[in-house]
Amino acid sequence: MQKNKILLVEDSEIILNIYKTKLVTEKYDVVTARNGMEAIKAVSDHQFDLILLDLMMPVVDGFKVLQVVKSNPKTAKVPIIVFSAKGQPEEIEKAMKLGAEDYLIKSVTKPNDVLEKIRKMLSSHVEYKNVKSYRLAIQDESGDASCLSSDFRLNLFKCRICGTQMYLDMIPDYSHEEPWFTCHFVCPGCHSGQP
Repeated sequence: MQKNKILLVEDSEIILNIYKTKLVTEKYDVVTARNGMEAIKAVSDHQFDLILLDLMMPVVDGFKVLQVVKSNPKTAKVPIIVFSAKGQPEEIEKAMKLGAEDYLIKSVTKPNDVLEKIRKMLSSHVEYKNVKSYRLAIQDESGDASCLSSDFRLNLFKCRICGTQMYLDMIPDYSHEEPWFTCHFVCPGCHSGQP
């Protein structure tokens, strides 16, 4: 079985070594970065299953790393756990808005709690990867369908390439407690995706 690959981003040598040792002991494949620039380079060179990210770092901070990772379609789905000394509500809110899946404060979080969060996150991410999507047809006259089509220039839900009626492809997002989905339109005829 292939090991989960984790990017550990931390500028403190002591903390980096503690967590690297713990993660390797737990049989994870660990790549380390000591600043945001190294993290961005590592993300472009490897495919990670999870990123454990400090915020306060030299060269490029963790917020910029979050922004870069989450804005790239190839890496946007990689779960990121922020692990920082910063615990102010505005810092937490900013990290979550940029796409962090969780936020842990170093001073109040024990190493075993961090490992447990990582295990849970990877477990739910594997479930997410293995989930099928659901396709729904939209009736162009029901609810807000015509308004949606008009506002986003969706051509009455017909494919711009081949004219076939498009489906709404819905993928479950298990990071929410209530049913939640990420959606996009797809054409069953030419298989093109539409925004």
